[in-house]
Amino acid sequence: MKNYLIPQSIAERVLVVGPKHINYEGGIGYLINVYSRYFEAFKYVTTHRLAKNKAALIVYFLGQYSEFLTKLTKDRQIKIVHMHASSYGSFYRKLVLFLTSKYLFGQKVLYHMNGSEFAIFYEQSNPVQKRLIRFLVENVDVVVCLSKSWADFFRQHFRTKRLEVLHNIVENKAPQTPAKHKKPDEPLKVLFLGAIGARKGVFDLLDAIRQNREQVQGRLQLVIGGNGETEQLEHYLKEHQLEEIVSFEGWVTGDHKARLLADCHLFVLPSYSEGVPIAILEAMSYGLPILSTPVGGTAEVVLEGLNGYLVQPGDKVALFDRLMKFQQDPTLLAQMGRASRRISQNYQPDAVLPQLLRIYESILR
Repeated sequence: MKNYLIPQSIAERVLVVGPKHINYEGGIGYLINVYSRYFEAFKYVTTHRLAKNKAALIVYFLGQYSEFLTKLTKDRQIKIVHMHASSYGSFYRKLVLFLTSKYLFGQKVLYHMNGSEFAIFYEQSNPVQKRLIRFLVENVDVVVCLSKSWADFFRQHFRTKRLEVLHNIVENKAPQTPAKHKKPDEPLKVLFLGAIGARKGVFDLLDAIRQNREQVQGRLQLVIGGNGETEQLEHYLKEHQLEEIVSFEGWVTGDHKARLLADCHLFVLPSYSEGVPIAILEAMSYGLPILSTPVGGTAEVVLEGLNGYLVQPGDKVALFDRLMKFQQDPTLLAQMGRASRRISQNYQPDAVLPQLLRIYESILR
């Protein structure tokens, strides 16, 4: 019998809203997908999915908003609206849902901030937009963020009614095998999973490899999985003749992703902004050391010198130096990989969801 971490007596009183969580294409979708399997009753309204243009997004949202109204009107058990939020368009969608939930239906609202660029979004907004952001953040019943560093940001900029830190979540589906050992003559197999674009730093990683081609030839293999600016990526690889060193797998899920995580030695994500990346947590659960940047909550899961290294965003020299450190010292891979797997236990459902249950119970009281 399945051990539901959010029992029906609580779960039936919560309506969760956020992006598409079935056949998801992003970290928030993954998070909600995991949640859905541990709620004994999972009530959900999708508010966002990938679309060709903004007009299509608006039409989709209006249809889903109608479903949202119907659920709150008909389902009198619902007492909490749990909104998984991000920045930019996501904020304005959630603003509509917040106003509806709190002031039309009298619901308690939990605002779960997953967005990696929320600080940039707030700081670059005009005065009117900032007032709207402050209005929402300061009037929801609970703001949930992913790390202590994000909690510090909210404390510095807002007067929240209640602020909670709740770890991001990862389901450990990795085989419990011994840490991988790289043979001395074997190339270092490096994995990048994430959105293809400037924010995740993938082109910094490629530049670091291109600028040191002679040193990495035959000694390093980079595997990239993701969506986004894929045409630009493929053009870059062809233009700089990196196809022998770098392979692009496209968007990877399921068994394909599991195989890549199991086959590679090191996970790299040189991002410019993050919440707490699901991709890093997944890689840690597979016993991979991490090479990343100290942005958002990353430095709270990647501990310098323990389960990986952190370099400043855009520092391609330091990024390449750390890559070579792993290549030249295979013992680091096994040692840091074991630490990663150990740390990842703090982000498993049975470690995270009991805290969410306590938050729900306290709101209902």
